[in-house]
Amino acid sequence: MNKLNSQINQINQQIADNTQKLEQTKADLATAKKNMGQRARVMYMFGNDGIMSALFTSNSLTETLSRIESVRTINSADQKTVEDVENLQTQVEQTQQNLQNQQKELKQQKEQVQAQQATYNKKLEEEQKQLQQYAAQTSSSTAASTTNGSTADPGDQLDFICAVVAAECNASYDGALAVISCVMNRVDSGKWGGHDAVSVLKAPGQFAAYLDGPYKRYLGGKYPGYVKQAVIDCMQNGKRNHPYQSFRSGSSYGVWNCGGNSYR
Repeated sequence: MNKLNSQINQINQQIADNTQKLEQTKADLATAKKNMGQRARVMYMFGNDGIMSALFTSNSLTETLSRIESVRTINSADQKTVEDVENLQTQVEQTQQNLQNQQKELKQQKEQVQAQQATYNKKLEEEQKQLQQYAAQTSSSTAASTTNGSTADPGDQLDFICAVVAAECNASYDGALAVISCVMNRVDSGKWGGHDAVSVLKAPGQFAAYLDGPYKRYLGGKYPGYVKQAVIDCMQNGKRNHPYQSFRSGSSYGVWNCGGNSYR
């Protein structure tokens, strides 16, 4: 998403640069045409007879040769003016074509971003609803615990997610955010055995903290507050600190390390 937005920003800048270049080229073309028009009027008024008269009314051979050279210089300048106008006209046409092509590309890029943004927003909305349900369940369980004198329901889904995240990494907020980011990246991919956080965490052969049972000691809210905050920030607010879908304990497994885990 960020990459596409960056590409659009670059294309926008290129279009702005080309637009400025196009306006300058148009101005240069107008000036060149004006100069050529003025020169044409002078030639019309002076005419070939005037040129011949200037050559043959010279007082000396030296003056005649000098006037011949002047005529050559004027003719060369006229030819260059014509060529400049033609070149500028070509530049204007090329710049206009480039601008149209880039605008078309920009439109396509924006459509891609909008489509991906719509998909992302839909998934985020689903996760927010799910998390709100988790939070409601937590509140209900807490209220029931206070009334009945019992402990919080260990099956609560939000509590379960936080417990697994804490078991995988409870060293810091960033470390916990990295774990839940990996979980939600898997949810988005749809390739890891589930379409929500709980089913991904419980998928066969995936998270050792769940499969081997160490998450159980964190159930009932027995995890640092920043773990729950990281889970809420990720699932409800869409905050993630990496794009990876796999990790292992240590620092040599992946390409990015955080909280004692290595991600890729």
